[in-house]
Amino acid sequence: MRLQDYSSYFRPEEFEAMMAAHDAAWQHLRAHRVTLTGEQIRVLKKNLAQIILASSCTGKREVERLKEIALRGVSSRLLHRLGILVPQILPATLLGA
Repeated sequence: MRLQDYSSYFRPEEFEAMMAAHDAAWQHLRAHRVTLTGEQIRVLKKNLAQIILASSCTGKREVERLKEIALRGVSSRLLHRLGILVPQILPATLLGA
């Protein structure tokens, strides 16, 4: 799934916020120097995109909010399957929410 495939369903500024949120969430995950295989990267990016798309369809359009939702939505189950510990990558404020 490519987020870009859905750009025509949103106003340009809304889609830019979605892309910025996806990039910010991905950079947050990468900032923790998590080593992933190519397949793990593909799955994780796909999940981030799906979460952001679903959230945008319900009216959430702020970059930071979409990023938080995406990071929360990447469930501990998925992260566990990828071999990543949740506390290592999620800010404490998100873990407590």
